Amino acid sequence: MKLISIMLVLWYIFPIVLLTACNFIVQTVPFFKRHSIIATDLATPFLLMSIHVISVDTYQKSAVPYVIIIILLMGVGVSLSHAYYYGDIQYERFFKTFWRIIFLVMLLAHLILIILSVFSYL
Repeated sequence: MKLISIMLVLWYIFPIVLLTACNFIVQTVPFFKRHSIIATDLATPFLLMSIHVISVDTYQKSAVPYVIIIILLMGVGVSLSHAYYYGDIQYERFFKTFWRIIFLVMLLAHLILIILSVFSYL
């Protein structure tokens, strides 16, 4: 049985700390309020980094290419749904919706990797 390293556990709790810090930054800086940027918008790139580190540490292979393929396919789906429901693609609405869906995909991938990583160490 292998032991989970301290660094890996820190990567497990990284999103919680990151979202808390991003939430504090968003609430204190007026620029983010004016442009309706929320904490998840800032945390998305860091989740990608966390997915990479956890997948490489657990499986010696990065899961980032697979996540990017899923994101690209979801981008096509979001653009088609925006074109269908609104008649055209309004870029500001599209990119905001798409970026927040990317966060959900990244968070789901991060949680799945944590569960798989814990089971691989049992």
